[in-house]
Amino acid sequence: MKFTLHEIKLWFKNKNFEPKSYYFLPNKVNVITGNSNTGKSSFFNIIDYCLISDQVKIATPITNAVEWFGINFSVSNENLFIARKSANNGAPSFDLFLDKSSFPELPYKNSNSTEIINLLNETLNITDELKNNFNISYRDFLLFNSLTENIIASQEVYFDTPYFEREYPKGCYIDKLKEIFNLMTGITNLENIITQSKLKKTQKYIENTEKKKRKNEENDVRYKESLKKLLDECKYNKLLDESISFDSAEEIVNIIENIIPDINNIEDNNVLQEIDKLKNQRNNLKSELFLIRKYQKECNNYRQSLTKLADSLQPIDFLYRNLQDQIIYPLEATEFLQNLEYSLKKIKNETYVNNVIPDSIKSDINFIQEQIKLVDEEIANRSKITNINLLENGSNCFILGKIKEKLDNIKKSYTHETIKEKKLADSKELEQELLDALASIKTMRRDVSNQLDSSIQFFYCLIDSIPVYKNFVTKFDFDEMSLRLYPPNDMFPIGNLGSKSNFMFMHLYFYLGLHAYLFNVVKSYVPQFLFIDQPSIPYYQGGNDDLKLTDAFHLLNDFIDLIVSKKNGDFQIFLVEHASKDNWENILEHFHTVEEFINDNALIPQQLIKE
Repeated sequence: MKFTLHEIKLWFKNKNFEPKSYYFLPNKVNVITGNSNTGKSSFFNIIDYCLISDQVKIATPITNAVEWFGINFSVSNENLFIARKSANNGAPSFDLFLDKSSFPELPYKNSNSTEIINLLNETLNITDELKNNFNISYRDFLLFNSLTENIIASQEVYFDTPYFEREYPKGCYIDKLKEIFNLMTGITNLENIITQSKLKKTQKYIENTEKKKRKNEENDVRYKESLKKLLDECKYNKLLDESISFDSAEEIVNIIENIIPDINNIEDNNVLQEIDKLKNQRNNLKSELFLIRKYQKECNNYRQSLTKLADSLQPIDFLYRNLQDQIIYPLEATEFLQNLEYSLKKIKNETYVNNVIPDSIKSDINFIQEQIKLVDEEIANRSKITNINLLENGSNCFILGKIKEKLDNIKKSYTHETIKEKKLADSKELEQELLDALASIKTMRRDVSNQLDSSIQFFYCLIDSIPVYKNFVTKFDFDEMSLRLYPPNDMFPIGNLGSKSNFMFMHLYFYLGLHAYLFNVVKSYVPQFLFIDQPSIPYYQGGNDDLKLTDAFHLLNDFIDLIVSKKNGDFQIFLVEHASKDNWENILEHFHTVEEFINDNALIPQQLIKE
């Protein structure tokens, strides 16, 4: 996708300073060079901010000095002027200006982020289906336009996903990176993405359903084992015969439930209510019988007491009758003996009268005993109903209560999710259909991999910048998303290339090879520009290795020459450097110095930084 940056413009908060513009040329390596801490690396941060990043990467001293940031660029020959108000306390502003002709004297809010994002998505070929169904936007592809200082000399990392953290969140960035990379390189297309999305959902359903099935099987085993232990407990307590066997958990439940009375049904059972009435009747009869027998016993005790008392008075009666003529008693003694005689006669009379218990008492006892017998027989007859006898025994009732409690707990803890077997079978058929439909991706991936490797290898061989590995072969690892270097005719890549200089060149080979390959992709979503931040990083400490920096500059110049002169295309490189412009001016025809930040010259005037 043709993309050309023409201008970056800054409007300062201090109105004593005129707005400052930096101009870029198409089809050139546009270089911003100079000393450290002059704001060189902020150029890409400004571009990113004006392309509606929701993060502020621009240094705070710069945002404190600038009121508005603006970029003028063209996409597919459509000219756009976008300005965005500076961040406030680190928070991005949503005051946005948009125009297709020019910047005003001072930008003002006339647009919003939604309008600009939709416009950029449209101009960069991001369809509504990609946006709405797969949450893909033009910002996802800016990752491939940025070779930042964070990764340019890294051994393993080739994409600065932390810089685009909102687009590539930590923890799940690798899946999205691969998805976007495959779409960008043509390994897959929108139709395949839809198919892959269906496949992912289908496989997720199959995986979850199979997991539920395994869980059900485990629960079934535990459930049956728990029921078997409870069955053994019933046998141990003599509630079931030892010979009882089972084939399934349902059979065990039925066996145990058959010996456990249903308390709710018992309360409503007419038979048991009749039994309760009969038991109450029996208790009443027994109470009546107890009272009658108690009366009978007391009568017998009273009669026996009178008999004993009469026997004790017999000697007195004998003396009084046989010796009264021989003994002369005083008057008082005579009266005493007469009273004893009277008492003896009265006791004998009482004993005689009460000697016989009334026949009615005996008849009542016999009648009540007969009634009790009849009630017991009736209770026995009614108790022949299943399980009622178990309740007659208090010990059994306690054991059965425990058994019932355990059975209820086992049943409550048992879970068995319903599995739609037909839906599972249909899903497996659909999975195979989708896999067959995506089979072409493997072929396409192999073809793309070969073409991409060939493009990268072209730049690797173009300049002999790593002579120790001459004739080695570069291959991009789609699984690790990094570039590997293989010895000739060897299956295994080199583990460590050695110096940071080698790592820097590997990154240049990859990015240049990638964009050269993308130039031939029919429908590319990646803008045709590349930001490169300080390839001189490996050479900060000087030494002979810094001579290789010249090779890097020549490599970039040759890349532009290939795209522009030989392929008749368009491409722009933005290069941030420390090296002097003497390294390319009047030497490399495709280099253009945008600005040199030396002698107090910087992105932001020093007076504004100090304020």
